[in-house]
Amino acid sequence: MSVSKSLDDVMFAFSVESQQDATTLARYLKAYPQFAADLVDLAHELNLSVSLGPSDAPLEDDANAQAAWLQYVAVRPTVVASEAAQELFDTIKGKTFVSLADALGVPRSVLVALRDRLVEPSSIPHAFIRRFASAMNSTVEVVQQYLSLPPMASAAVNFKADQKPAVQNRITFKTLLKQTNLTEEQQLTLQKDFE
Repeated sequence: MSVSKSLDDVMFAFSVESQQDATTLARYLKAYPQFAADLVDLAHELNLSVSLGPSDAPLEDDANAQAAWLQYVAVRPTVVASEAAQELFDTIKGKTFVSLADALGVPRSVLVALRDRLVEPSSIPHAFIRRFASAMNSTVEVVQQYLSLPPMASAAVNFKADQKPAVQNRITFKTLLKQTNLTEEQQLTLQKDFE
């Protein structure tokens, strides 16, 4: 054995020996005295793992641990939006809403989906977000904050419903455009700079 080997090389060589018994350990300690403490620790760990054997009950089979993990994964980071982002659509109603839709060249249904935050923010082309922010007399950052807030049910749906309406899942911008009555050319225009 060569004395110029690194600690990792020596530890790896010892761990792949067919037997990590006292004789093998003594041979390695004689050849690599500078790694004596590490070799003894490794030999102890390898012997301990052999004597304990594999665990009979893996953690992932524990129903409580699995439920806790699923609950942890389901938690999304809280988006802290500025006051301007929270109030972005507060003054956009009636004729102003229609004018905004016309200025953006989109049907009102697209604007409603954006207002209710039903579109996955990362799927919206940045060029469209810039145009949207400009038409709203706002900034791109404020619009992105607004769109990142949790989806909401519109006030009209809340008012007319017998039961509390469920909030819809978010859809992609492309899916939203396909659900409208836009021509394919209009859809491509709205999606430019996206792909």
